[in-house]
Amino acid sequence: MRIDFKPQRLLDNLVYEEKIANGFMRLFQTSGKKPKTIAMEYSSLDSLGHAYPKEYYVTAYKVYDNKSNLLKMMDRQVTATANSETAIVKRSLDGRYNKSLTVRNNQTVTKI
Repeated sequence: MRIDFKPQRLLDNLVYEEKIANGFMRLFQTSGKKPKTIAMEYSSLDSLGHAYPKEYYVTAYKVYDNKSNLLKMMDRQVTATANSETAIVKRSLDGRYNKSLTVRNNQTVTKI
């Protein structure tokens, strides 16, 4: 995503924006029947460890409901030039959390 890319629908729901190390963080809040709060962190590193000066990638996000319960989460850690780990957590309808991990190691991708 380019730095200046700000879709109007997301921009209308933007609550807070902060510069962090190697990127920035945005906080969105939706409205409607089921309002949600979304915290997204952007970094200039992609999942292969390549840095781009004018483009940013989502490295982490968390989605909360109106009672501050975690609904979804994704966190990507770039460990080397071609290596990354992506952890995904989703809340199921019965309240339990389903966790998965995707490991990119050079050209192979492993899902756990």
